[in-house]
Amino acid sequence: MMSRILVADDEVTICEALAEVLKMDGHDVVTAADGRSALAQIEKQLPDLVFMDVQMPTMNGLETLAAIRERWPTLPVIMMTAFGTMQTAREAVQLGSFDYIGKPLELEQVRALTRRALAESRSTVDSGRPETSAAREKPQPELLGQSPAMQDVFKMISLLADNDLTVLITGESGVGKELVARAIHSHSARARAPFVAVNCAAIADNLIESELFGHERGAFTGATAQKKGRFEAAGEGTLFLDEIGELPQALQGRLLRVLQEREFERVGSTTPIQVRARIVAATNRELHSDVQAGRFREDLFHRLNLVNLHVPPLRKRIQDIELLAPHFLDTANRELGRQVEGFRADALGALQAHAWPGNIRELENLVRKTVLTAHGRHIGAEDLVFVGAQANSRMATGESVDDLYGQLTATARALLAQIANRSAAPYREITEAVETALVLEALRLCDGNQVSAARLLNINRTTLRKRLDKPVQ
Repeated sequence: MMSRILVADDEVTICEALAEVLKMDGHDVVTAADGRSALAQIEKQLPDLVFMDVQMPTMNGLETLAAIRERWPTLPVIMMTAFGTMQTAREAVQLGSFDYIGKPLELEQVRALTRRALAESRSTVDSGRPETSAAREKPQPELLGQSPAMQDVFKMISLLADNDLTVLITGESGVGKELVARAIHSHSARARAPFVAVNCAAIADNLIESELFGHERGAFTGATAQKKGRFEAAGEGTLFLDEIGELPQALQGRLLRVLQEREFERVGSTTPIQVRARIVAATNRELHSDVQAGRFREDLFHRLNLVNLHVPPLRKRIQDIELLAPHFLDTANRELGRQVEGFRADALGALQAHAWPGNIRELENLVRKTVLTAHGRHIGAEDLVFVGAQANSRMATGESVDDLYGQLTATARALLAQIANRSAAPYREITEAVETALVLEALRLCDGNQVSAARLLNINRTTLRKRLDKPVQ
């Protein structure tokens, strides 16, 4: 059955491309250049689905979405944006968008979302108004991302912010697990209460019980006064237990009882104190393996892991460097009193080609160090000094650049010897094969994102697409 779909975007090329894809799938498509025109189109004939950009003139996408929810509460709306921030995702979910996708659009994702939205949409539109949530505190600005992986994280944060389920945040060291925990807190009803973070790996085993639960005067040698622990300090807010996998086994049982009973006693006391805070934990360990090895209690793992939110490593979200690097540059300029203006294309390419074993933390530290030592207004590839760059490069093979060029020369010599007599155009055949290999490798490094791959190669996207479409002779 043909569906009517409205595409609202002030970029004509986006409207035309999306309309073409949807029409190929058998849908009737109408377009609008801004929010007011979109509302007029809906008023004229109610569509079955709306794709709408966030950034539009006169009336932006979020304002238009709010107006749509006011009058047509069951009409599914999918928001689109090139600027992936937690606040945008949060507002879109709060206002009742069906989903939220980043630009550049992945056409298969568009098709899949279209099928799902049309399948799940109601056959009739009621006139009731949905409940809306109050505006939250401002988000953590460092939590940025335009990659599909980070958009999924943003959506999960939005869902978790409106309930009190215990959350286990997983991911490698340096991916920003605490930022995610803070985002859950700052977008929740607990935002005005404290956010208390505890690094379980940074506190000595003989002190961590007192740090978490507090102690009474005289509870042990050196306890000269009563002390409140982190559970009490969190109050009605959020207690973030970072590196929970490092919690001593002797304390795991007590933490389990606290989570189950929602109460605890200070060390040296028998008076129960109610737990009022929400618990969010994080780890960079494989807790499944620790459970199997007997290092972590299985019952505590399941209690903590009511909801798992996995934060992807930077190598899985390379296109986010385009947002993160300038953000860290601006921060470093303010902190160091510098005026570096930006990154040259070769520098961004080098950043995208690095392996990032230290993830976001490594990128932030590198940018800060580079801003301090840069000689010009713009950072070039020659200004970047990676720690262990050869070992950690996503393109590294253990050999020097000179060695690799030597191998390329030997390969070209062998190819020429093989095809010189049988090919009418050996130069074209070899160069086209090399170009194709470069483009495919750049796409692999950039997880299929053509914009990022073109930037890595320092070519325009049209050239890259022509190379993909052109067969090797």
